Amino acid sequence: MKNPAFFLGAGKHGTYFEGWYFKCISRDRRHAVALIPGMAVTPAGLRHGFVQVINAANGRTYYFDFPYDCFSAAVDQLDVTICGNRFSSGGLRVDLSQPDVGEVNGSLTFSDCRAYPTSLLHPGIMGPFSFVPDMECNHVIIHLSHGISGSLTLDGEFLDFEGGAGYIEKDYGRSFPKEYVWVQASHFDQGNASFVFSHARIPFMGTSFPGFFAYFSDFSKIQARFATYNFSKLVRWEIDKDAGQCRGLLRGPAGELAFQAEMSGGGKLRAPVDGQMDRVIIESIGARVTIRLTDWKGGLRYQGASGEAGMEISV
Repeated sequence: MKNPAFFLGAGKHGTYFEGWYFKCISRDRRHAVALIPGMAVTPAGLRHGFVQVINAANGRTYYFDFPYDCFSAAVDQLDVTICGNRFSSGGLRVDLSQPDVGEVNGSLTFSDCRAYPTSLLHPGIMGPFSFVPDMECNHVIIHLSHGISGSLTLDGEFLDFEGGAGYIEKDYGRSFPKEYVWVQASHFDQGNASFVFSHARIPFMGTSFPGFFAYFSDFSKIQARFATYNFSKLVRWEIDKDAGQCRGLLRGPAGELAFQAEMSGGGKLRAPVDGQMDRVIIESIGARVTIRLTDWKGGLRYQGASGEAGMEISV
């Protein structure tokens, strides 16, 4: 199968979306911005390209809409261009300006990229589900972490990302799940690390089931994967949508991982429903996440917290 990080939507004629998520955190952690380039095709075959932007500091969001003729993407590498705005595994360059939307411009360069580990039988975070055709929504982790140099300007405000850090992931399919929770955290207080968790109700062969995945790495000795497909269990799960909180206890081959997450602020983003970008979701990229990972004997492997996490709750 093709590398799922690359563009897969060529030739799609209806009910499809594909979007890449670039999260950028400044060195001093004062600035957190996410940029989401993508494309969508409605059931009627109407296509368009888009770039969404969210600024964590004030919850301001932008949706820049473009004709599909302006969208192009490589099928053999991560390289997306929308009307001269370019997004790749090596960085991004934007000059976005539309009436009643706003202005976002600047360029960032990525270095020291830590890719999500894959193999022939494990092409991504979804494991064997990566091979199932026509899934409602497919999730791909591309960069667990990378360094950033450069700057962005949002509506005249200069944001310095020199020495910052980032993360890249991707979603594609027909629709976001009707019910899901997503958490992604880096910039932990106890060393360089990355954590991602998602829990959703997954439609499958005329029915549905609750599924989850979680991955943690400190980029040195620890790599812990918990997922429905590797017989891990979500032995405790609590969620409070109104408070923007969740907590869970995962148990699997990698040991036991307890975590809790709480949203802070947030902004409105558009999400796909049958290829139409008309669903509104709330995303925080200033959430706080704490995790504790132990081995099967209860020995502590890692414990830490992150204050610049991405988080969405839709239940």
